[in-house]
Order: sequence, then C-alpha cells, then structure tokens
Amino acid sequence: MIDAIVIGLIESAPIILAAVGFTLIYYLSGFINIAYAETLTVGAYVAVVFNTMLGWSFYASLFPVALLSGLFSVLTYLLVFRPAINRGVGPVEMIVLGVGLSFLLRHAVRVGFGVESYQIDLAGTSYLSVLGTGITSSQIVSLALVAMVAVGLYLLIYRTNQGGRIRALASNEPLALVSGIDPRKVAVLVWFLAGIVGGLAGAFTASFSFVDYEVGWDMILILIMIAIIGGIGSVRGAIIAGLAVGLVTAVVTLQTGSPIYAQVALLALFILTLRLKKTLPLKKILRLNLSGRSILKWGS
Repeated sequence: MIDAIVIGLIESAPIILAAVGFTLIYYLSGFINIAYAETLTVGAYVAVVFNTMLGWSFYASLFPVALLSGLFSVLTYLLVFRPAINRGVGPVEMIVLGVGLSFLLRHAVRVGFGVESYQIDLAGTSYLSVLGTGITSSQIVSLALVAMVAVGLYLLIYRTNQGGRIRALASNEPLALVSGIDPRKVAVLVWFLAGIVGGLAGAFTASFSFVDYEVGWDMILILIMIAIIGGIGSVRGAIIAGLAVGLVTAVVTLQTGSPIYAQVALLALFILTLRLKKTLPLKKILRLNLSGRSILKWGS
C-alpha cells in the first residue's frame, strides 16, 4: 500500500495539472476541448527541444515550456474556437472541431519529429528511498513543483480579483457583463493559464517516461473523466479527483500486475460517481446549461 501511495502521487502529479487546465476551459468556454491533448504534447516536445537538443537543464526548460504552451493555447482559441463560437457553432460540433484540430496537430508533430520516442535528460539524478519505496530526486523535485503550481493556480482562482472575474463570468454571464467584466480578456487569460499548466503537465510526463506524438492524446479520456467527477469548473475537485485517479491506478496495477484492470477500475469509479452525484444526462452535460444560460454566446 505504501508503494502504491508513493507511485500514485508520482503518476497523478502531471494528471492533476492537466485536469485543472482542462476543467477551466470546460467550465468557461462551455465545451469539451479535445484538442487540449495537444497542449500537453506541445509542452512535452518543447521540453525535449530545449533539454536534449539545446542542452538546457530540464528545470530551466520549464520556463519556455510554460510560455510557449500558454501562447499555443491562446492561438488555438483565437484562430479556431472563438471564430466558431461567434458563428453560433453548437457544443457537439465544437467537440468534433476539437477532434479534427487534435488530429491535425498530432500528425503535424509526427511529421516534424517522427515516430521515434524521446527521453528527457535528467542529469545528476540520484536515487532515494521514501518509506521503503525507490524514488528519484528529480521525481521529488517535480512533485514539489507540481504542488507549487497547483496551489498557486488555486489561490489565483479563489483568492484574487481576477479569479473572481473568471468565476463570475462562468457562473452568471449577464450579471458579469453588467458589472463591466470583459469576456474576451477573461477568456484569453483562462486559455493562457490552461495552456501553461497543460504544457507543464506534458513536460513532467516527459520527465517520468518517454515522449512520442501521442503523449497528450493518451491522457485526454482520463482528463474528461476527472473534469466530470471533480465537478465542472472546480479546481479543487480536479485536484482531488486527479489524486484519486493516480492512487486507484497505482493500487490496482500493483495488486493485479496489469494496467488493464486499473482502467476497468477507473471506468467503474467514473460510473459510480455519476450515479451518486445524479449527474445530468450526457446531452445536457454537452450543452452545459448548468446555470440556466447559454454559455457559448459570450464568445462574441
């Protein structure tokens, strides 16, 4: 059990970051952004470029990872999603648009970097024992950095005026507009923040395993589950649900010796949570009329 807890914490760290960014976009923009998977992929490959190709240390490469991933996320919003929202494209069609964009970006990365796997160079890594479980010094540092980023984003959303504007716009758009909140500026900020944490999640995933062009795509279904289990738009819920997913995956995998059973366990947990929470039907979830409003209108 101790092994499972330690391993679960390590595996859930990047998932938590990615889930926080994903659920913010889900909450504010009103649709499931499948293309968010490629934000993780961009972050992983930016880390590879600066770390293994340009010779930067992994931790120094996190700065360009955060900046470029944030800009990439904003560009996808401004060039693809906001024009579609302005034209009145429905949430289901937005999902299809996200799938198409994800496919395009994923295979653009494949053309540029090939199908081979890359590995982050974590020079000077030492091996330690935590409660009898082997762990590397880089994993400890990564866990600490993930915790710092998650806490910082939590404080921004729940303890600052800008975070109040984000929550106000997502909760009651007409009242937020009357209060003088600019929806476009708030949207750009949210997509930039989501891009930062998504890119960092991809970079930390790269530090724990190999990187290929499907690194983000492999995580997107887990992120959707976490966003729904944790509650639409809840940063706290995303953190708790992401941690639970990592622990469940580690426990089941270690006990059964196969990750397939862990996937089955996650699916069962997802279904059970939906039953207990009496979640709205999928059609209503996709429409996201959770507060009696049409969220997609504000994009114009």
